[in-house]
Amino acid sequence: MKEGENYLSGPWSLQPKKVDYNELKERTIIALDKLGHQKFSSEPGGYSLEYWMKGVNLLLDDFEREVGKGKLPTGFSERRRQLTEFLLKPVDTSSIDGSISELKMKEGEVTRKVQTARGQVASRLGELQKELDSWSAELEKGREEAAASGAGEPPRSILGRLLGRAQTSSAKASQAQARESEQKIQSLTEEISRQRKLLKSIDQRSPQTPLAEEWKVLESIQARVGELEGERMEKVQLVKERVEVTASLADVISKMALSDQ
Repeated sequence: MKEGENYLSGPWSLQPKKVDYNELKERTIIALDKLGHQKFSSEPGGYSLEYWMKGVNLLLDDFEREVGKGKLPTGFSERRRQLTEFLLKPVDTSSIDGSISELKMKEGEVTRKVQTARGQVASRLGELQKELDSWSAELEKGREEAAASGAGEPPRSILGRLLGRAQTSSAKASQAQARESEQKIQSLTEEISRQRKLLKSIDQRSPQTPLAEEWKVLESIQARVGELEGERMEKVQLVKERVEVTASLADVISKMALSDQ
């Protein structure tokens, strides 16, 4: 069998099948372009550089086998070897890693500051609610005692009612205490409302929150970390290099004058 010829499988005949070199070149170039732009998986055990290299080598092995060693241009195998070694060189990400680490530290500092401030508001809100519950219970108790006391008092005389007999000191004290409780409850209710709004503004990262500047800094840090992690991923996955290598191989193949040999 001559180089560049394949035989049909089958029990009846072994007729040679001539290779269409132009079609083979075009098919290989398209496959290289797809491989050059292929995305890797970030999941453990997912599609990685190792699997990608296997795919490229299988493609080129098939190409070389169909073309035949004798028809390959001088230096093609050496060029392929050099490009493969170029992709297998260790990737240095120390600069990016250092920047990410520094930003992560700043992020942690700002996050702790925000969490501390939020915790203080939440704690204050809890204290106010307890105090409100206590005053509400005290007011209810006073009302119940006043009602019970009024029910047990003898009817006032007509003369007493006409003269507007003064209330007992006990009754006056109860009323004064009730007014104080009502005022305190109103004050606590208003303060609780303010603290709830403050807590909500913190959680929603509202521009009106006292922590607006911290949220802005935090968002800026997180955005930059995301950019750097993306850069690191591209560097580790050799995104630019893989495109260049496959394009270089495709260019070499496209210039092969196989049909004329």
